[in-house]
Amino acid sequence: AGCAMGCVFCATGQMGFARQLTSEEIFEQVARFASELKADGERLSNVVMMGMGEPLANYRNVIAAIRRMNEELGIGARKITVSTVGVVPNIRKLMDEDIQVRLALSLHCATEEERTALLPANKRYGGLHELMTTIKEYIRVKKQRVTFEWALIEGENDSPEVARTLGRLLKTYDIRPDMSHINLIPLNPTGGYGGGPSGRRNVAKFVEVLEREFGISATPRMRRGIDIDAGCGQLTAANEKKKQREAAAELSKFAEPVAGLPIVGVYEDDEGEEYTDSIVETDPDFQKSNEPELRHGSVVQFSIDDLAFDLDNGDEDDFIDPTYDDDFEIAEAERLISLVKGISLQPVQGDVSPVDSPPQEVKSTSIIDEDNIRDAKKRRKKLLKNLKAINKLKDMQANGKELNEEQIEKVAKEKEWMIELESVEHNLM
Repeated sequence: AGCAMGCVFCATGQMGFARQLTSEEIFEQVARFASELKADGERLSNVVMMGMGEPLANYRNVIAAIRRMNEELGIGARKITVSTVGVVPNIRKLMDEDIQVRLALSLHCATEEERTALLPANKRYGGLHELMTTIKEYIRVKKQRVTFEWALIEGENDSPEVARTLGRLLKTYDIRPDMSHINLIPLNPTGGYGGGPSGRRNVAKFVEVLEREFGISATPRMRRGIDIDAGCGQLTAANEKKKQREAAAELSKFAEPVAGLPIVGVYEDDEGEEYTDSIVETDPDFQKSNEPELRHGSVVQFSIDDLAFDLDNGDEDDFIDPTYDDDFEIAEAERLISLVKGISLQPVQGDVSPVDSPPQEVKSTSIIDEDNIRDAKKRRKKLLKNLKAINKLKDMQANGKELNEEQIEKVAKEKEWMIELESVEHNLM
């Protein structure tokens, strides 16, 4: 259902975001394939969650689906790989889960500036240092090797010197060669990005530098399905473009006027007023005897001026003046305005205080389906209400009042709801 991370080279990221898949939808894909293999006397043994959206941005549903794969289909947790662009808060949550799934990090660049330019989420989640520190901790806690995904783009990130920068990055954060592996994938071509896949010679040199100079294993992966637009995000993107072309062709049938036929429509008067004589008299060329009296619902001939624009093409809340009950709501409003302007502030917690960290630029992507926009706005409103209630509960607790079990559970969900709120707001941009 699309992706909100906005990676500039990715076909899925270029599609924008529609909605999150439910845990049932995720599980169904695996269950159907497992059933087909079983009918052929085979067994589904490995699952990789990658290529069509950010799994850790849909954390709760992804984890629920993984548990079902493990319990109902008998797929071992270590045979399930979860890929992420680097959603740091949820990597930390995964670190504390009791399931031993494997982690793959879409790294693609080894310097701060280059990674932020290619993957805007890099800066959004604290930058390369925050990410690599978290990966180092993940390896220590889980005692598992992490795979680093690297899309090789010709002339961008495929030189021997870039390979050395990658090797030095892993060494800087004490990530041992035996606890890391590099997957090298020549770029899948997309219409929205000008880069191309690396040639075999560059791929071979990249592997040689990593293995000989740093002792890091690296495996070039074969691109599959590119010729039929079945690479990461390509199939859906191709279908969307096809639908747009078909819709445009259909619309053109009506957009081009047919000689001899007038453009007609229904006259609407929102105020219910009739077309009066005083209006007619303002046009000396208007012949009242030859024109019917205009009333609401009349069928009329009309023309569209080149300079016309649609006053109704906007959000119904655009002209509603906001009111704020307290400092919490004011601070939240300021944060939302900052997101629209392209900077990111932390969600408000308790008393409002100035943000210590500098503003961070964000590449915004948006939900493209109207029904999902409506649902996302409702969810945002509920999350803000829940966070406001949590602040009141924390104030009560600070003043010596003992909370009941239900209230304690609600307070415990504060971090989860803040992460979800951040994701919802990012997807609505």
